Amino acid sequence: MKQLSRLLVFAISIGIYTATAVPPDVIDTPPWQPVGKYTHPDIRESSGIVASRQFEGVYWTLNDSGNPATLYATKRTGELIREIAVKGCRNFDWEALGIDDKNQLWIGEIGNNSRLRMDLKVVVVAEPNPFTETEATVLASYPYRYPNENVDAEGLFIAHDMPYIVSKERDRAVLYRFPTLQTDTKQVLEKVGEFAGAKFITGAGVAKDGTRLVVCTYDALWVYHDASKNLAKMIQGTPWALRHNFDGEAVCFDGYDLVLTNEARDIYYLPQFWYEKAWPLPPKETQSVVTRFPTIKVVDATAQVETYLTAGFDMGGSQVVFAPQNAGEQATLTIPIDVPYRNIYEIRAILTHGQEYGRVELSANGTVVGSPYDCYSTEAIAGTLVNLGTAQLNGGENRITLKSVGKASEAIGYKIGIDSFQLLHASPFVQRYKVLGPFPRKNLRTVDTPYPPETDLDLNVTYEGVEGKFIHWREATAETDGMLDLRKNIGLDTNVVGYALSYVYAPKVTDTVLLLGSDEAVAVWLNGTEIHRKDGFRSVGPDSAAVPCQLQAGWNIVLCKTGQNGWYWSLYLRFTDAEGVLRYATEPEE
Repeated sequence: MKQLSRLLVFAISIGIYTATAVPPDVIDTPPWQPVGKYTHPDIRESSGIVASRQFEGVYWTLNDSGNPATLYATKRTGELIREIAVKGCRNFDWEALGIDDKNQLWIGEIGNNSRLRMDLKVVVVAEPNPFTETEATVLASYPYRYPNENVDAEGLFIAHDMPYIVSKERDRAVLYRFPTLQTDTKQVLEKVGEFAGAKFITGAGVAKDGTRLVVCTYDALWVYHDASKNLAKMIQGTPWALRHNFDGEAVCFDGYDLVLTNEARDIYYLPQFWYEKAWPLPPKETQSVVTRFPTIKVVDATAQVETYLTAGFDMGGSQVVFAPQNAGEQATLTIPIDVPYRNIYEIRAILTHGQEYGRVELSANGTVVGSPYDCYSTEAIAGTLVNLGTAQLNGGENRITLKSVGKASEAIGYKIGIDSFQLLHASPFVQRYKVLGPFPRKNLRTVDTPYPPETDLDLNVTYEGVEGKFIHWREATAETDGMLDLRKNIGLDTNVVGYALSYVYAPKVTDTVLLLGSDEAVAVWLNGTEIHRKDGFRSVGPDSAAVPCQLQAGWNIVLCKTGQNGWYWSLYLRFTDAEGVLRYATEPEE
């Protein structure tokens, strides 16, 4: 991990003081924030990555289906060094990239979403010099097929001089290997075994010494390890497992550290010690306190920006630390924050734990929130996401205050260390719906084909749906986290649309914001009027769309129409409700 050039220290004297600006060139990046982003416009969807073993600081990546047959050499920041045209093959569905001890790059033409492809293969090129060369020629192409059913795959690595492929399946992950390398014969892959724990793999990589194997999914990492280098044994062992929200598409080792990319072109760097300790990764969508240091105010405290390296962690990033001017006294640090809409918010913070850390109390706009939180720990732990409580916040500027309120008897100090914070809407989700579907559709990117519920809503009518099957409205309940699973409640068909309906009661005319999350295209009607439509493809997550609207006094009808292309089919729905007065039901109640 690169060393930071100097420690940032901003001492603040007793009393109230507005902090000095932090020089931006010396702030490094913690592992839960991207260390870089691909800036070259032709790197559209990074689906494979490896770290060069002969060119220091060079990382190779490639795009998936429908893109030119090109390799891209970049820095870890994502800055392009050179694009290399690959001669002798085309990119039908490149999904992975591997590297071997001979400094050869292996391209995985292994994507198989339809499960019908019969032309799967891996191709190999000598690693070009990214500083002098512009082309690479295919040295060999190795076709293959699976021993039993045809499956999709996005994970590839080279070990024991052979390519290994990891299947992408919802209910399991299977490791396959080539038995031999023959260019003139389609090889039948050998099954090595199934992974313990990991499923639906989107990327894979192996450490140079063969003792560690990493696989990633959209929301997790698994690092398997075994000194014997026996992969069949290794993938059945207990991995270091970490959840994340990075939408991971590709992963590789850099030494024993990890580099992760996604189709949003972000690049993440995860230190070895972090995954070995299996510390939870905070979400990437946090708001830095360090960059807000110039606007922070403190009372009766000293405060400074401290690098994690100085705090004893071998990683990038910094935190704001403060402590009472005198031991045992109270001290406060106030941070100005902005929120777009008035609502109830869950306030989270990334806090550091250790023997010298004390207790902290949160206030929002002068009102104490929750109970004091103790940051004492026998082990020093960075990047811990802590839920400090729920508070009503106004649209626009608010102030949250952290107060040092003593310490545990075992602690040796009163220090509080905060990296960043996160504000999440905390108003309740709709939990009960009526659903209808599936109906066929013509365009995968839209939900434009109209059906009767959009203009003539009648919950007692039976309709003709996909393949002429009769369908009707029925009750559905969301999961405990608020997600309505439409695959479970409507069906497993693809290229279809379905409807979800709920009633919301407001005691008076209320200006509010509809908070919506859905995968794929969606449209929403409120009391018969369309208020939102979004085409295209996306992953599901709560509150990804915010639609200002007005509820009438009494019961209001909310009708959502969503498309299903494959895999997940889900919906999150709620309204901002700062006073907690809204009610939801599947039909109007007295």
